[in-house]
Amino acid sequence: MNIAEEYQIAIKDRFAVVGGGPAGSFFAICLLREARRLNREIDVVIVEKKTALKVEDNYWWSKGCNFGAGGISPRLSAIMEETGIHVPSEINRGDINRIWIHGMWKNIPLKVPNQMKMFSVFRGSLPSKSKDKQRGLDAFLLGKAIEEGARILQGEVLEIAYMNPNIPVLKIKLLSGDEVSMQASFVAVATGVNARTGRDYRENPLISSIQRINPDFVPAKGRRTLVFELKVSPEVLEKNLKNEVYFIEYGAKELPLEHIALVPKGDYLTVTVIGKYIDRAVLPKDTRIIINKIVKLPQLNRILPNIVTYSVACACSPRMTVGVAKNPVAERLAIIGDAVGSRLYKDGLYSAFLSASQLVRIIMHKGSDKKTLIEEYGKTVKWLSMDNRYGKLVFRLIRLAFSTPFLSRILYQTFATELKIKDKNKRPLGQGLWKIASGYADYREILGDMFSIRALQSVLIGGLFVTLRNIFTEFLFGLKWGEYGRYPTVVLKEKRDYIKNSLSSALGMILDGSPDFERMYAIKVKASRRKIFREFGKFGDDRRSYMRLRFVEIMQKAGLSNQSGSIIRYKIKFLPIWMDMKLKRVIPEEVLYYEVSEKFADRGKLIFEIKPTEDGNNRLVIYTAFDFKKGNRTFTKLFWWFVRLFFPAFVHDVVWNHALCSIKEDAELSEKKYS
Repeated sequence: MNIAEEYQIAIKDRFAVVGGGPAGSFFAICLLREARRLNREIDVVIVEKKTALKVEDNYWWSKGCNFGAGGISPRLSAIMEETGIHVPSEINRGDINRIWIHGMWKNIPLKVPNQMKMFSVFRGSLPSKSKDKQRGLDAFLLGKAIEEGARILQGEVLEIAYMNPNIPVLKIKLLSGDEVSMQASFVAVATGVNARTGRDYRENPLISSIQRINPDFVPAKGRRTLVFELKVSPEVLEKNLKNEVYFIEYGAKELPLEHIALVPKGDYLTVTVIGKYIDRAVLPKDTRIIINKIVKLPQLNRILPNIVTYSVACACSPRMTVGVAKNPVAERLAIIGDAVGSRLYKDGLYSAFLSASQLVRIIMHKGSDKKTLIEEYGKTVKWLSMDNRYGKLVFRLIRLAFSTPFLSRILYQTFATELKIKDKNKRPLGQGLWKIASGYADYREILGDMFSIRALQSVLIGGLFVTLRNIFTEFLFGLKWGEYGRYPTVVLKEKRDYIKNSLSSALGMILDGSPDFERMYAIKVKASRRKIFREFGKFGDDRRSYMRLRFVEIMQKAGLSNQSGSIIRYKIKFLPIWMDMKLKRVIPEEVLYYEVSEKFADRGKLIFEIKPTEDGNNRLVIYTAFDFKKGNRTFTKLFWWFVRLFFPAFVHDVVWNHALCSIKEDAELSEKKYS
C-alpha cells in the first residue's frame, strides 16, 4: 500500500497534527499519554514540512531554523520535569542562574532561586557551524512524540476542508510533489506564525482555508523581530556572561529599540531585538547594516567587550505574536501554539504547552464538536487574551521606567533599598521584576503586585525619596557620572555576615561586632587583580577618576601607594579640619587595610578586598566601620553631634557607589586596552 492509499483510508480515531514544532509535539505527547490512560487506541499523524536530515533513535533531525530565542523558563522547566519530559544534557546549552535587566540608569540583577531551573537551548539545526547542530529542542520534542507512538508524514498541508459536515480532510503535498488527502477525526493546527517564505502567516493558503471553514476566525497579529547568532569562544562567554542572560530595555536616540535579549549558548550568543527601528526596517535586505549598529551600542559592549569583532553565524527576522486569534476553532479542529497566540513577549514555549495540553483535556473528556470547543477551549483563549491585555500595560510601565533616566533610577534605588534592609521574602519590587523577567507569573498577578500597598510604599520611600536625596548629595559633592556604567554595589542583607567573616579570615583578625557606623559594598569587575589593585594605588592621587569631592581634598600625605605605612588624608577645603587614614596592612593584589586616625573616629577601618569569582573575574569589596566620637564636655558633645548629623550614612553610600563603578570601568578599560 502506498502513502496515498494509506492516508486516504478513514480511521475512526486518527488525530492529525499540522506542524512538528513544540506546540504540535506537546499536543501529540499529551494526547497519546491520555489515550493510554483511558485505554483508547488512537492514531496520531504529525504532518511536518521541514526536510529531515536523518531519523535515528527517535530523533527527527530537521534542517533549518525554528525562529526562537531559545530560553526555557523556570515555569516550563518545572512542567516538563513533572510530565517526564527530561531535556538531556546535550540539548541544554547552559544553565541560567541570573537575569540582568539593564535600564538607562542602573542595571538590576535577579537571581534564579535555587529550587528553580532555567536554561538555554537551540531550537533548530542552525547555526550551521555548531558542533551539535542537529540536536535542537524541537527535534528532541518531536522525538519524544515519536516515542509515545506518533507517526511523521513529511509534507505540507495546503488546505483543510470537510467531506461532510463533520469529517475534516487535509490536502497534503508530499516531498515527492505528489498530493494526497487524509481524513481525520480531529485536526490540531500548530503551524506557528512564520511561513518559510518569510511572509506573514495570515497570507498562508492553509490559514485562508481555515477562514473559509470558519469566517469568524481572525488570525493573531504578529510583530517582526531580529534574531542573530554571534560566534564567540566559550572562554569569552564564560568570563563575561557565565550563567547569565541580559535584557536591555532601551536602545539609543538614533536606534529606537524596546528590548534586546542576550542569551549565551556554549560558543554562541543569541541576540534578539524588538523595537520601532526593527518594525520600520527593510528586512532581510538591511539585516547586516542593522546588526552593525546594534553591536556598537555601548550598553552591549559593557556586557561583552569588543562584541563588534565577533562574526555573525546566522540571522533571521521572524514574527512573534503580540495578540490572540479570535474564534480559532471549527468542527473537530482547533489552533494551538503561536498560531493561536502567546503570552506577550515572554515564554512562548510555555504558552504552546498550555494551549496544547488544555486542548487534549477538552477533546478527550468534553468533546471535539465546535460548540464544545467554543465553550471549553474558548476559556483558554480568553485567558490568554486577558493576560496579554494586562501584559501590554505591564510592559508599557516597565519600558517607560527603564527608558527614562529618572524613573529608571527610582526603580533601581527601590530595588537596592529592598536588598539592603528587607528580608529575602519581603521585597515586593524585586519579586515583581523577577516574575516579569522570567515569565514566572501571569501578567494579572504581576500588575496586582506592582500596585500593591507594599510595592507602592517601597517605591515611594525606598525609591523616590532616596533617589531625590542621592541626587542632591551627588550635586552637593560634585559627583558626575559621564559615560561610566551604573551598577549595583549594595550587599544583600543576608550576605553581610559572610563578607565580614571573609574579611576577618583574610586579615586574621576579628572585626567589631556592632560599630556605630558600618557599611559594605561589592561589585564584580571583569579585570585582573593587578589592574584593580593598580586603581587602588590612585586613591590619593590626582590621576584618579573616583572620590573627587567638591568640599573634600583626598591626598597621599606620606609613603607610597599601596605600601604599608602610607597615609591618605581627607581634608575639608578652606577649613583646618582633616582626617588621616594609615595603611596598616597589605596583602598584595588582595587586601588593603586602613585604620582611621582617632581624631575624628574611634576604631575606624577601611578595607579593600579583591576576591576571584567563579567565572574568572574578580569581586571588589569595600568595608568601612567606626565608632563616632562622643566628647566629654557640653561643647565637644554638641560638636560631635553636628558632625554625625552632617555626615550621615547615606552620603557614604552615594560616594562609594560612584567610586566602585568608576574603579570597575577604569580597570576594565585598562584590561581591554592591554589585552
